[in-house]
Amino acid sequence: MKINNFFKNQQVMFLLSVLVGGFLALWVLGDLSAPILTSVVLAFLFRPMQVYFTKIGIPEKLSVFITFLIAVSLATIFLLIFIPLFVNEADRYLRDLPSLGLITEPIISFLSEVNAPSESIEGAQSIISDIGGFATEAVSFGISRIQDTASLFLSIILVPIFLFFWLWDTDTLSTGFSKLVPKKRKFLVKVWNETNLNFQNYFKAKFIEVFVVGVFGSLMFWLLGVNSPILLGVTFGLSQLIPFFGPVFMTFPVAIVSLAQFGLDPYVLFILFCYAMLQNIDGNIFLPFLMSGVVKLPAVVVLLSVFLFGAIFGIWGVFFAVPLASFIKSLMDNWKYAES
Repeated sequence: MKINNFFKNQQVMFLLSVLVGGFLALWVLGDLSAPILTSVVLAFLFRPMQVYFTKIGIPEKLSVFITFLIAVSLATIFLLIFIPLFVNEADRYLRDLPSLGLITEPIISFLSEVNAPSESIEGAQSIISDIGGFATEAVSFGISRIQDTASLFLSIILVPIFLFFWLWDTDTLSTGFSKLVPKKRKFLVKVWNETNLNFQNYFKAKFIEVFVVGVFGSLMFWLLGVNSPILLGVTFGLSQLIPFFGPVFMTFPVAIVSLAQFGLDPYVLFILFCYAMLQNIDGNIFLPFLMSGVVKLPAVVVLLSVFLFGAIFGIWGVFFAVPLASFIKSLMDNWKYAES
């Protein structure tokens, strides 16, 4: 498409205007954009449920109330049961975390046996002490953010409100928005339908993965006798929200907790091996099964999209990296309709 034709194409200019307007709105909203984006993700997840209730004969508005009550009930169960359990588990871990003496003693003993300079021994002690202090401070900071941040309580209030109106006014918004779309809309319709379907399927599959991996991860760490199995298992599940990097970074807390509990014991290697096996099963068997037909993107494209959108939009860019990459792929696949 030539440059002059590009700017004359109503479908392309309309799509460009919507994208620019959306990004500017999120930038202006700042911190308030977090509950809005969260409610949008939840709307994608629960919208199919509301449509199903309507199809089986339940009045549309009543189906919205039922869907909203189910979503709020699940969120309430999570907040009232899981969050206190998670925080208590983390607190218990901090209280029981040893000073890493099980690791320090063998290293210091080895350095003494080989007649290492005293500076090396003191340096080893200092490094191990710093690692233990960093781990403790990191977990403490995470707990304080969960307990004290005002944005969390703001989200708890705003997310249900936005979610309800997304579900309630979806058809009205769609009808009003369609009046603004150019009459020649084949390109826009195809891109919207594919993007909408991909977003719904991706978020459903991803949250199923988080739940399943969190449950099996907690069970695995419990069977292995690792301290704080729920804390590690759930964190392992949540790490799946960040493609590639989340599970890799999760290796460090697993190693630190295992070393703090068992010291320099070969059993730590077995724990890391089991962790790697579970991650391998998830990445090569379970996740491809969930994502089959949803996101048909090469692994290198997913990796680059995480880098790119993460650098531009921060943590939300990392979270939405794969859906945004699939949106760009949809644009490329249907570009021929924009030129017609």
